[in-house]
Amino acid sequence: MTAVRLPLKVIHEIDTMVGKGNRSKFIAMAIEKELKRQKRLAYVQNSEGLWQGDLVPDKKPGEDDTLAFVNRLRELDEREE
Repeated sequence: MTAVRLPLKVIHEIDTMVGKGNRSKFIAMAIEKELKRQKRLAYVQNSEGLWQGDLVPDKKPGEDDTLAFVNRLRELDEREE
């Protein structure tokens, strides 16, 4: 475990939203979600141009780039959480 310093304003917002008893759980979940997002972003940035045309599974009309496809996957992933 580690202690993290946060601005009081942020702590108050968290407590108002989820309650003091759920503060640590909320912060841990938020950090895990951001870590997943950062990993996906790094993957997309490192593979730009890798997928083209029909090589992108489930590509919808108007999704001309990898980022649009990944953003849609993120939305689906967030709904499942």
